[in-house]
Amino acid sequence: MRALDEDYVTVTEAATLLRVAPSTVRRWIREGDVPAYRMGRRRVALKRDDLRTLITPARPAIETNNNTAVDDPVIGRRLTPEEIQQALEALDRAQRHAAEIQARRGGKLFPPSWITINEQRDERTRQLS
Repeated sequence: MRALDEDYVTVTEAATLLRVAPSTVRRWIREGDVPAYRMGRRRVALKRDDLRTLITPARPAIETNNNTAVDDPVIGRRLTPEEIQQALEALDRAQRHAAEIQARRGGKLFPPSWITINEQRDERTRQLS
């Protein structure tokens, strides 16, 4: 009987192993994603081997030249000097644009977003009243 208990787990034990809620395991059983077995009149059990079929890769493995799967991100190439110069020029343009906007506002920064949101909400409430 001990070997039988080692091959099967309860719904709660399966949920703990898979780190999901027991209701999720019951839904998987109901939808036919994993088979369940009756152990007596009330006990429902699942085979440990059947639980392994629920574990699948979230994304395909990346293969390297020597055909071994790796999970590391692919590192891009270095930027060319021309690309670095273009990026620096774009950054400079963005900073000048931000300075122009701030100058038009008399050096005042924009208020925090929650103030604007509350003002808009109050205005909308007045319009609907």
